[in-house]
Amino acid sequence: MKKSEKSQKILDVALTLLKNEGDYGVTMRQVAAGANMTLSNVQYYFKNKDNLLVTLADRYFQSCLSEMREMPKLTSEATLHEDLTSLVKAFLCHGLELSEMCRIFREYWAISTRNAAIEQYLKAYYQSSAQVLNAIFSPVAATPDNASKAVALFIPFVEGYSITAMSLTTDFEGDVKDMCDLLHMILLRP
Repeated sequence: MKKSEKSQKILDVALTLLKNEGDYGVTMRQVAAGANMTLSNVQYYFKNKDNLLVTLADRYFQSCLSEMREMPKLTSEATLHEDLTSLVKAFLCHGLELSEMCRIFREYWAISTRNAAIEQYLKAYYQSSAQVLNAIFSPVAATPDNASKAVALFIPFVEGYSITAMSLTTDFEGDVKDMCDLLHMILLRP
């Protein structure tokens, strides 16, 4: 097996453990057993658990950012509400069920409370997310500040929704409409 194939296998096993067992279930020994490798072999590719978790975060969160970058920019006031509806639904749908994305994000949020490297990684991820969303919102925003304010409202809403939506008695379509109305108002105000 090639070096990159082995490291990808290790990351795949670690991701599965993280989803199913949580942070405490991801030990170097568990990863080695799941990958059918020796502990020393896993440590050859990833010096320690922190190194493994940061590399796994990088692979996972870069994939999330790539998906965001592929989303269409908002380009027309005429179709703004329709385009916002599609965008908001794409982000909020993960909160309706405990999706893989929600599981991974929840674990990394928990890890970040006790791991400075992951805390820094998440800060950088959210800064990158804000830049990507700003690029999506900016073409229709009346001012650059409006795009930034829309992003500052949208990211925490999406993150909170992913945690609480299954516990609240909310109307998904109504939630989407309300968020779209708020974003529309913020983006277009003079």
